[in-house]
Amino acid sequence: MSPTPNNEPALLTDIDDALVLGETPKGQPQRRDIASGETVPADGLIRFVVSPEGMLTPDIAHKLPGRGLWVASERGALEIALKKNIFSRAAKRQVKAEPDLIPLVHDLLRRRCLDLLGLARREGGIVNGFEKALAAVKSGKAGWIIEAADGAEDGRRRILYAGSQQTPSPNVCGSFSNAELSLALGTENAIHVALLSGRRVQRWSLEMKRLSGFEPLVPEGWVRRPEPETPG
Repeated sequence: MSPTPNNEPALLTDIDDALVLGETPKGQPQRRDIASGETVPADGLIRFVVSPEGMLTPDIAHKLPGRGLWVASERGALEIALKKNIFSRAAKRQVKAEPDLIPLVHDLLRRRCLDLLGLARREGGIVNGFEKALAAVKSGKAGWIIEAADGAEDGRRRILYAGSQQTPSPNVCGSFSNAELSLALGTENAIHVALLSGRRVQRWSLEMKRLSGFEPLVPEGWVRRPEPETPG
């Protein structure tokens, strides 16, 4: 029976929380990137497993059974691995990949980031709305500023400016639409959102770093920010 790709919206149980979504433990596991040959922290990689039928299956959460094949979470690295048949060589067998594998991985990464926001909201780690988000940023409590990609420019500019006055400045995400954020947070009209500093910021930063290998986190024309750093 083929392993099931984890491409359904995550049902984040307490077990998942402890093993997958919690703080990254010290002594982060290292894995070999089959595209570059380098050994790097596993949190920056995408894990794949091969089904008994030889189909390549993405394992975004790093928990499906079977031998893992690891590739950097970058569109270019995955394109190279597919083009040069690196998966088959690493697996020492013929491996088949669906034509839409790269878009699928991209979509799974986006959905995982949104799932983590929903989890943070349930824990009280999210504030939503212009005034609340602005206050969180000005007080230095915001680890991330999350602005809807299709939100109004005026409010966004004010919040981003407030963030630029903080040291260190919170990271900025503009990857998701109002509809996507609203669904993830279980609310209406989520446009200006702040992820508060705390236990979820590190995990979300790591997932956003993986996503940044497939899309820019800040749309063209917004105030530019450096790539997200993982808080210590």
